[in-house]
Amino acid sequence: MSSDSPTLSVVLPIYNEQAALDSLFERLTTTLDATGMAWEVVAVDDGSTDGSRELLRAHRARDPRIRVVVLVRNFGQSPALYAGFSRARGRFVVMLDADLQNPPEDIPRLVEKLEQGYDMVSGRRATRQDSFFRTAPSRWLNRYISAVTRVPLSDHGCAIKAFRRELVDRMLTLTHRCRYLPADAAMLGGRVTEIDVSHAGRPHGQSKYGPIKLIRTAFDLITSVTAAPLQAIGLFGWFLAGIGFLMSLWVAYVRVTQGDINQMGTVVAVFFFLSGCQLVATGLMCEYISRIYIEVQARPYYVIQEELE
Repeated sequence: MSSDSPTLSVVLPIYNEQAALDSLFERLTTTLDATGMAWEVVAVDDGSTDGSRELLRAHRARDPRIRVVVLVRNFGQSPALYAGFSRARGRFVVMLDADLQNPPEDIPRLVEKLEQGYDMVSGRRATRQDSFFRTAPSRWLNRYISAVTRVPLSDHGCAIKAFRRELVDRMLTLTHRCRYLPADAAMLGGRVTEIDVSHAGRPHGQSKYGPIKLIRTAFDLITSVTAAPLQAIGLFGWFLAGIGFLMSLWVAYVRVTQGDINQMGTVVAVFFFLSGCQLVATGLMCEYISRIYIEVQARPYYVIQEELE
């Protein structure tokens, strides 16, 4: 970093958020100016098609502290974040979604926590303004992820997080494609904590995460941070083997005490049950194998088309 590098960098992954950008930058610049720190905003256009890119250029022209990174296509939120991290220069780096559900006014509180010695501070949505169909599965998933990753967060999915420069530099050395920030931060030795932040309903547009994408994201998250699903297959296999053994004893007992009766229905039911379990296990193993295939291809995580410096 050069001597004139800002103290605070805010990374914004943006995909079709044209309606929210004017309000976002107005509130963001007001909040950052109030901190008294030298700051910058790294806005990453993740292949927007709604005019967000042109609006980012206009804001950049008005305020040179807003830097714009344009990706060649839509890569997804995580690659866009890492593209922003790679260009951020601040001693403190904050990630924030552009949809204004997490207010930028909470940024100084996260930075204050970093100054106490933590390497990563994650937001915890105290009053989450989402539907029951999103919050209920999220609670279960948060508990599961905390258990398997040993990262003590109660709201892993909150989109506002802050990092110290040293941890960001370490995260940028990672090469795997399925990245999960809290688990990666803990693996790299970072001190992780969380604080309560505000949460609002989405004022503009619709969420980019529909039910199917949320399920897929959750599955990617689970299989990318732990091998527990594969290990669970082995335990489940032993469980089924025990049930099968007990059933065979029962069939033998019935044949001895009641004669050779027709139990084809039971046999068919057990066959379909075990076949289903086998297919589920095979599908899960194929998922891990496909991840190995993707990793060995070593394709770029993101491709930058243009930077407005």
